[in-house]
Amino acid sequence: MNGTILLVDDNRMFIEIEKEFLEYSHVDVLTAQDGLEALHVIKTNRPDLVFMDLQMPKMDGAACCRAIRSDPALVTIPVVMVTSKGKDEDRENCFSAGCDYFLTKPLDRDHFLEAARRYLPGVDRREKRLSINIDAICSINDKAFSCVLHDISMGGAFIATDYFGVPESVIRISFTLPDGTIIECPGRIAWVNRISSNLPKGFGVKFALMSKHAKESLERFIESVH
Repeated sequence: MNGTILLVDDNRMFIEIEKEFLEYSHVDVLTAQDGLEALHVIKTNRPDLVFMDLQMPKMDGAACCRAIRSDPALVTIPVVMVTSKGKDEDRENCFSAGCDYFLTKPLDRDHFLEAARRYLPGVDRREKRLSINIDAICSINDKAFSCVLHDISMGGAFIATDYFGVPESVIRISFTLPDGTIIECPGRIAWVNRISSNLPKGFGVKFALMSKHAKESLERFIESVH
């Protein structure tokens, strides 16, 4: 493992989003839902990094950060504060409390992981991703269209297409592996690429509810090429 990260937010949805960002990172993830709980977890587990919301009940993020900085045993633990407003006074409040970095909601995956890598370089070690060129059929809101899988991993794929979906939209995808295995599964659009020169136009898809047989076939395919 490459360390332990504590995620602190009174809104469970944001904790789940941050956990998803760390899905392929080799780290232990702990969670807390207010400053008091976070302080107890920090004293008990000594995480290597803390992402903490500013506005929380019982003890807010700034007060918790001050408590961390006042404890000689905890003072060196990096704290990244997260706020939903991003106002200048929020930023000043966070940094005066002793935080090391500052992010605003809605959280951007790349910014979140960039912040994490400042303190834990091993963050975001992804599953093997394979460059391919496989024809596929996608369907969004009953609209089907042909596309090409540009790359693939066990968790998802990049779809090369002129059709731009909306991030978080549900999609169904169907394609056939070289061994003849037909894979059909739902997923969601994770991000859209319109201008990057490193990739064709299209979008990234995160697979969901893939059958056991399909997963095993996909894993064999990726391992055989690597």
